[in-house]
Amino acid sequence: MKIHFSRRTVLRAAATVLAIGFAINGQSATAAERKIGMMIWNTSVPFYSNLIKGAQDTAKELGVSLDLQSGNGDLSTEISVVQQFIAQKVDLILVTPSNAKGIVPVIKQANEAGIPVIAVNNRVDTSSGAKIATFVGVDDVAFGQQQGELLAKAIGGKGKVAYILGKLGTSSQIDRKAGLMEALKKYPDIKIVEEQSADWDNAKALAVTQDFLSRYPSGSLDAIIDQGPEGVNGASFAKQSGRTDVKFILGDYPADVRSAIQAGTVYGTVDQDPAPQGVTGVKDAVKLLDGKTADVPSPDHFLDLPIVTKDNVEQFPPAWGG
Repeated sequence: MKIHFSRRTVLRAAATVLAIGFAINGQSATAAERKIGMMIWNTSVPFYSNLIKGAQDTAKELGVSLDLQSGNGDLSTEISVVQQFIAQKVDLILVTPSNAKGIVPVIKQANEAGIPVIAVNNRVDTSSGAKIATFVGVDDVAFGQQQGELLAKAIGGKGKVAYILGKLGTSSQIDRKAGLMEALKKYPDIKIVEEQSADWDNAKALAVTQDFLSRYPSGSLDAIIDQGPEGVNGASFAKQSGRTDVKFILGDYPADVRSAIQAGTVYGTVDQDPAPQGVTGVKDAVKLLDGKTADVPSPDHFLDLPIVTKDNVEQFPPAWGG
C-alpha cells in the first residue's frame, strides 16, 4: 500500500529534521552564519599567542566564525585588513591596533558601514568621533601605577631609574607611562634619567639594557623598569655581569619572567594574562550580536592585574609560555 504525503507535510518534516540537526550541533543557523573579523597588529609578538588561542577556542565553542589576521607590525597593513573585513560585511570587528590614533579613519569606515567594533588589549582613540562598543583588556594606567609602586618598594622610594618603553603610539605604551608618572609624583626622589623604546621586542630590550648598563656604571643606576616582559633577558645579562645593584621591574608574566622572579633576577612584575582578553573579546562580541548590549560593560571591560613578587610567585602560574 502506498502512502501519499502532501508537499506541505514533506516540507514541514524536512524543516523539523534541520532544526533537530542544529540543536544537536548546539548552535542555530543564525549563529553558524555569523562572522567576526579580528585584526591584531602583530601576531608574532609572543604575548598574543594565548590571546589568539583564547579567542579561537571561544569562537569555536560559541559557534561563530573567526577570521583572524595580522597587521604584521605595519599600520597601513592593519588598515587594509580592517577594510577587507568591511568589504566582506562581517558582523563585528575586533581590533588590537598598533596606534590608537592611526587606526581611527578605518574604524570610522566600519562605523559608517554599521559594523560594531570592539578594541582588545590596545585601545582606539575615540576623541575624534570613532565609536567602539567597548574596550576589553586591562586598565593600563593602573598597570603603570602599580609598576610605580613596585619600583618605589624595590629601591626604597629614591634612586635613579632607566625606563624601557613598548612600541611608541600603542595605547598600552602611552597609558602605562602616564600611570607610572602619576605614581611617581608621590616619590620626588625617584628620577627617570633616561628612556628608550624597545618595541615590545626581546632583542631590542636586551640591547637597550646593555646600553643603559654601559653608560651608567655601578652605583649610578638603581633600577630598570620595562613596560613589558622583554626586559627579562636584560635582567639575566645584568646578573651575569655582576650588576646586582640594579633592580628590574617588568610588565606581564610569561614563564621566563616567573622563573626570573623565583631566582631573584627580577624584583617583580604586573601580571596581565592575555588569554582572558581573547576569550572575553569574543564573548562580548557574541553578546552584542545577540542584542544583549546591557551585558557588555562599556566603555571598558577591565580584567584583573595582580602584582607578582618573590613573596607570592608560587601562587600564580605563568600567564603564557609555561
